[in-house]
Amino acid sequence: MDANQLVHDGNNFRNSTQPDKALACYAQAFVLDPTNMHAWNNYGNTLREMGEPLRAIPFLQHAIALDPTDVTANFNLSVAYLLAGDLDKGFDQYEWRWKYEHLDGQLPQLVKPKWNGESLQNKTILITGEQGIGDQIQFARYIKNLHELGAKVIFQVTEGLGELFLTNPLLYQLITDIKHAQEYDYWLPVMSLGRMFKTVEHELGYVKAHPTLVNDWNNILGIKKQMRVGICWSGRKDSWLNQHKSIPVEKILELVNLNPDIEWINLQIQLSPEETAAIDNSPVKVFPGLIRHWADTAGLVHHLDMVISVDTAIAHLAGAMGKQLWIPLNKYAIDWRYLTNTNTSKWYPTARLFRQTQISDWNDVIQTMHKFLQKVKI
Repeated sequence: MDANQLVHDGNNFRNSTQPDKALACYAQAFVLDPTNMHAWNNYGNTLREMGEPLRAIPFLQHAIALDPTDVTANFNLSVAYLLAGDLDKGFDQYEWRWKYEHLDGQLPQLVKPKWNGESLQNKTILITGEQGIGDQIQFARYIKNLHELGAKVIFQVTEGLGELFLTNPLLYQLITDIKHAQEYDYWLPVMSLGRMFKTVEHELGYVKAHPTLVNDWNNILGIKKQMRVGICWSGRKDSWLNQHKSIPVEKILELVNLNPDIEWINLQIQLSPEETAAIDNSPVKVFPGLIRHWADTAGLVHHLDMVISVDTAIAHLAGAMGKQLWIPLNKYAIDWRYLTNTNTSKWYPTARLFRQTQISDWNDVIQTMHKFLQKVKI
């Protein structure tokens, strides 16, 4: 069989969540043709998606040796480094993201120089938003680092996030459009701050709810009589990763029904008609029309004892606010920021990770969270 056909077959197996069969195809391909860069890259990337970044790295490095300019292999190597916990190599390599797929051509073309470690004393730096809402919330932790270096910080965020960061006293200017930025000396994309600072440990609560919204939600929720837990079971419906990291609403409702003495709060904004029907027929409280932006969500989260959320922006918000956070994690295609073989997170010290033991099977996760809930109820 032709090596390229084997790579094609392997890709089909990978896309249908059969990584073992995909690996077998890629291995046959590079045995047939040792110069087939795609076979080496895809083998390494599949190992990384299976949670084996240290095994993946040599294959990705070999793919890059065959073609140093290949964007996909270089990007995959960055994610493997990050998943392995090597932030130095990972964030340096992660700059390849600006040539990769949906980010290709999206790097702002600004006249002022990108910041590369120059003194920021009495300087102004523009931090530009990128990628998802959760990414911007996660990396906003570095605003404090910039401020401590003497910088005035302009933060450009996605529409809907502006209201959330109005409570941050360290910001010189908050904008949603770069063209509204005041005069600045340097600029940098927000996730490139990881490359500049490397460390991930930060004090809790670098995102806070606005006092007015806290009061508004207090009036809406009323007197708390039970432990309050917010739930979010899915990310963006159009994301390839969401099929792996999201939990079917029926499965999350099993956890709800096993714990009727908890006041369950819906934090899922985008619901399908089927999800809406399921939630409407459950004990979960919903607040249609009351969440206009992320500041509203923060006001609601402020009143919760815990948030249970899959890897999506809700989890990042709760973690940034210092809330007790449980994150159910998929076994296949795990996100790099949660590493492997650990139930804690350096990014969010209040988080506990609950990992699948079998690909696509959430049963063990639901049962384990249920057991843990018996120990933390208040």
